[in-house]
Amino acid sequence: MPFFQNLSIQSRLLLFVIGPVFALSCILLLFDFKEQLQREEDKLSQHALTTAKFLSAVIHNQTELHSKDYIGRLLKASQLNREPYLSLIISDADNHAIANLGTSFNISETLPQQDTIVMQQNTHDITMVKVFSTESTHRLLGYVFVAIDKGSLIEDHRQAFIKNVGYITLALILCSILVSWVSRSISQPIRDMTSALKRFVIGSQQVSQGKNTLPEIQSLQSTINQISRDMQHVEADMRHRIQDAQAQLRYQARHDALTGLVNRQELERRLQQALQDVKQHRANHVFCYMDLDQFRVINDTCGHLAGDEMLRQISMILSQRIRAEDTFARLGGDEFGLLLSYCQVEKAIEIAAQLRQMVETFRFMHEGRLFQTGISIGIVEITTALKDVGEITRHADAACYVAKDNGRNQIHLFHPEDDVLLKRHVEMEWVLRINEAIEHNDFVLYCQGIFPLQQKELPPFYEILIRKRDEHGGIIPPAEFLPSAERYHLMTKIDRWVIQHAFMALQPLFKMQSSVNPFIVSINLSGMSLGDAQLLPYIQSCFETYDISPGHVCFEVTETSAIINIDNTIKLIKELQKMGTRFMLDDFGSGMSSFSYLKHLPVDFLKMDGAYVKDITSNQVDLAMAKAIQSVAQSMEIQTIAEYVEDEATLDCLKDMGVAYAQGFYLNRPMPLSEALARHIGTISTQQQIAAAIAPDMTI
Repeated sequence: MPFFQNLSIQSRLLLFVIGPVFALSCILLLFDFKEQLQREEDKLSQHALTTAKFLSAVIHNQTELHSKDYIGRLLKASQLNREPYLSLIISDADNHAIANLGTSFNISETLPQQDTIVMQQNTHDITMVKVFSTESTHRLLGYVFVAIDKGSLIEDHRQAFIKNVGYITLALILCSILVSWVSRSISQPIRDMTSALKRFVIGSQQVSQGKNTLPEIQSLQSTINQISRDMQHVEADMRHRIQDAQAQLRYQARHDALTGLVNRQELERRLQQALQDVKQHRANHVFCYMDLDQFRVINDTCGHLAGDEMLRQISMILSQRIRAEDTFARLGGDEFGLLLSYCQVEKAIEIAAQLRQMVETFRFMHEGRLFQTGISIGIVEITTALKDVGEITRHADAACYVAKDNGRNQIHLFHPEDDVLLKRHVEMEWVLRINEAIEHNDFVLYCQGIFPLQQKELPPFYEILIRKRDEHGGIIPPAEFLPSAERYHLMTKIDRWVIQHAFMALQPLFKMQSSVNPFIVSINLSGMSLGDAQLLPYIQSCFETYDISPGHVCFEVTETSAIINIDNTIKLIKELQKMGTRFMLDDFGSGMSSFSYLKHLPVDFLKMDGAYVKDITSNQVDLAMAKAIQSVAQSMEIQTIAEYVEDEATLDCLKDMGVAYAQGFYLNRPMPLSEALARHIGTISTQQQIAAAIAPDMTI
């Protein structure tokens, strides 16, 4: 109940103590009043009956009733005048009053037949007794009426009741004062403690002890004071911890966790300040981008823990040579940055040379083995021509790249007109364009036919090729962007894009294709994709999504890529061949150990390196190499494909050698896959006839 819940201690004591006591007292007093009134009425009624019987007993004849002296003596003998609540009337047999004593009262004309009766009226109880003669006839002489005045009796008792209620009320008022004082002595310290706790919440003082002598309240105050002191100690400790944590977070936000050096974010902030200083005050600042050489060897050989330890040791060594005003930072991995403040370029090159020498002479020992490394450094002078920090780091990174290309463990100073750097910038721009092309589907799929030379019933081949649209809708050849994609590890993304979109485009054709005339497409896989553990699940998912039969697909990898990732390549080939796909080894013969690796690679097709095919009619060495490849492939029951077929003489020579398929501009040129599919869907039978004739104007 909200009303009682909102009451204070004082109000509850007054309500639950004084209220019930007062109500109970009044009830008990009322019951006592009724009992006393009833007893008085009974007592007077009995006295009235006794008196009436007495008077009726002493009157013997009618003469005595009319004798005033006699009646007076009787009245005196009855002693009714001593009872303030009694009245007396004596009447004759005709009910005519003869004498009375006290207050008169009315007697009804019709009297009851009983000899003795008590008649109750509003204000009186009248006791009637008949008077009879002592003669044998027992004649009625008259009546004796004795009345009790109930109104006076009730009024007297009411006055007594009111007086008693007043006494009780006075006593309860005094009790209320006492209860109020007691409750205040309890509630006031509680209110004081509540107020003190509110102040404590906002960081104020302790709870005052006050003058309260209740041991419970004093114990509660002492407990709260102790809690307050403890909380103040905890608060102070937490404040110090928070300050330490904030300082630690500020430090961690600006420093590298592994080496303790400044991190990339803090370095970029200081580079921004240096650039502003150069533009406003013409100061001289130089930035060096440093990359450890062959650091991956340490990680691959000894593990990442050893690599981390090596980074820590190199950081400590290089930090000893860094000036106090300079900023040495770890950018991530094995890359470091150095901001040389108020330093000329010549001095910066000198410092970089010393750092390079220190790393070159450093030897890292792990589990009894010594490792040596170097460092490539790119230097860029911070000038007003540089727009922002991003341009500074890009130039320095490009210069470091040139240092690596020059043989590693070198120093290269950035020059805007440096051709190598310009090429580097072009490649870096291609990274952005490639990512945008993948996101916005700006690549275009082309295809080129691979046609059978020996058996007309052999299935036709179509190699899937990739191009890119430029901003004007033109077509950019793959030689423009694939080198950048390979250098910046984007080939896996490109391969997945080609697989997905090739399956999407070929799905309608494969549904129409009959089992008698299978249609096979060849999709190239890069060496980077061969090392991707998620490539196989991705290919399997694409087969299921686009409902492509694996027997229609052949994956093509270069010999160099296959040899570099030979274990992964063999595993991938076997897993895909279990599904029914085929594999082709491209550019075969370009490696020094091609034949030794071939017996370990379970491929279905060999594509001869075009360097041997294009001059096969004029160069005996190329002819011999081509024949050797054909002979080995034939003995291993592997079908061969010759690319770069650009004239009829080359085509005839390949046919005489027994090569199974041919590909080249003489047969047909690459064309958009969408256009080729549109032609092929409508002219499958015509296409088979053209493929058998192998005419120069052959199209897909």
